[in-house]
Amino acid sequence: MNLSQMRIMRELAERGTIAAVARHLHVTAPAISQQLAALHRELGVALTYRVGREIRLTEAGMALAEMAGTVHTLIDRAAETVREYGGDIGARVRVAAFQSAGQALLPGLLEDAEGGPSLVFGEHDVAQPEFAELVDQYDLIIAHRMDHDEPWPSEQLSVTTLLSEPFDVAMSVDHPLARRSSVSAAELADESWIAAHAGFAPDVALGVVEATAGVRFHRAHRVNDYHLAASLIVSGELLALFPRYTAPRADPRLVLVPLEDVRIARNIDVLARPHALARVAVAGTLEQLQDGADALQRERPSALVGPGLHHVEVWLADVEAERASWAWLLSGVGFSQESEWPGGESWEAGGTYVSLTASPNLSAESHDRRRPGVNHLAFRGGTREAVDAIMAAGPERGWRPLYQDRYPHAGGEQHYAGWLENEAGFKVEVVADPGLNGSRADDV
Repeated sequence: MNLSQMRIMRELAERGTIAAVARHLHVTAPAISQQLAALHRELGVALTYRVGREIRLTEAGMALAEMAGTVHTLIDRAAETVREYGGDIGARVRVAAFQSAGQALLPGLLEDAEGGPSLVFGEHDVAQPEFAELVDQYDLIIAHRMDHDEPWPSEQLSVTTLLSEPFDVAMSVDHPLARRSSVSAAELADESWIAAHAGFAPDVALGVVEATAGVRFHRAHRVNDYHLAASLIVSGELLALFPRYTAPRADPRLVLVPLEDVRIARNIDVLARPHALARVAVAGTLEQLQDGADALQRERPSALVGPGLHHVEVWLADVEAERASWAWLLSGVGFSQESEWPGGESWEAGGTYVSLTASPNLSAESHDRRRPGVNHLAFRGGTREAVDAIMAAGPERGWRPLYQDRYPHAGGEQHYAGWLENEAGFKVEVVADPGLNGSRADDV
């Protein structure tokens, strides 16, 4: 029994016919049959049987095919180990990606390529089932799969999810809906759309929005290239669905607005044969892709990319004393700590962040919100029940309620919110149900 015969068994388990194995291995079908016959004679055990035109493996054949995969993995590991002694000279990693993911992720691999493996890239924007077939040509395949699509054949592939990427509504910054924090499907019914070609993910996603709105949208153009679509959007009143993290957004005239009543997302996955990931160079490249995907999410945490508030910096007189109460409040309204340093920390949500820090340039020992300047920070608190819970727990966390005699409508009958003040004199507002606006009470 030799390596060629074991490889034939592994491929036969996946492809089902001698003709398919022959095509993949670039040999003739009779040559494959001869190798199988020799293997049968050597082992004295039936490894295959026919069902119509297909070749099925017996239990013994399946066991041998599984062992063949293990053997090839060990061979790859051995080769990689030897290369490491020579500085991994000659190691090559082949990576395929569909267009938008490739534009977002592959340049980062080149930035870190010095001293690493030789990278070979390929671009393939194919139908979802066809991505799995590319494992014969590439070590890593960056593929997309909609939430409702069939899963990848996990018994044949190693699948690593890089991103779960929502689709948002792309529009010009001058569009009447561009200042909204979110839009409903029904509000989009009368718009003109740039759709992808039929069958591609953005067009499938648009169909889901249509179904939610209960009306067929006007597809003015069909464009698969996001760069071209972006150029058309900022030049007119057109809309399109863009993936949040990987679509091009260099033009400041382009805004992405989330959908509020339907979530459509695609998974960006990396596919590979299990034995390919045994190579140190391939596994290292996969880790770089994961780091790049994480960076994309940090850089683009929100769909909103047009004008807006970037961050707020709050100077604290005593960071250590006030840290705990701020951490409780910010986490309670949906912020996540992004970074921390001896003199402060940063918390992010929806593309805006709040920095809490000390400064040697403080001109007073305490904060006074009644002086000219910023009076208070207002946070979205989610549901009314969530706001009630924050207000109830506030006193135990260093925040005393304000205007309780008028809670929860101190800002007006249509404005459900609560106000809190901490021991340092900072005031915050926690507002329920984003999008509801009412008359505001004068700040005190």
